[in-house]
Amino acid sequence: MGSGSKFVVLATVIIVAFVLQIVLIGADRHETPGTAAVNFSKAYFKLDADMADLLCAEMKEDEEVDVVGDYLFRVAEEARAEGFDTSWKKMVLAHIELETKMVDENTAEVQITCARRRSINPVFGAVAKIFFLGDSHKVEETLTVVKEDEGWKICGQPFSLIES
Repeated sequence: MGSGSKFVVLATVIIVAFVLQIVLIGADRHETPGTAAVNFSKAYFKLDADMADLLCAEMKEDEEVDVVGDYLFRVAEEARAEGFDTSWKKMVLAHIELETKMVDENTAEVQITCARRRSINPVFGAVAKIFFLGDSHKVEETLTVVKEDEGWKICGQPFSLIES
């Protein structure tokens, strides 16, 4: 085999790999009930106020009650009562497993099982992982996910977002 044909084969493989990568990235961007549940769960445990964007309209329709703001306030107060900053309550999720059950075409029940670990900052997480520091807590929750105009949204009683 000449060097010219090796170049053609190598160029063809690179072009096919590039096109395949673009197709796979496009397919990964397709939102599913599972991706909505994972994104919400990550935001919930990181204490990210943007989790409000992932809630269904039914949970945000009462303008007098800010469920996300109330939750973040409760967590901040709990951290202060324990003598810590709010960042002490931030968690990161690992080993995420999902089981999705479609109730109907616009509603799904997503069972999320994962482990959560304290994540004050990225360095803390890396050091804790290397030296096996910190505890890992199991999370098991079933989230109700509904399809609204712009995509899949979380409804119902996710985690302890709404205080009873």
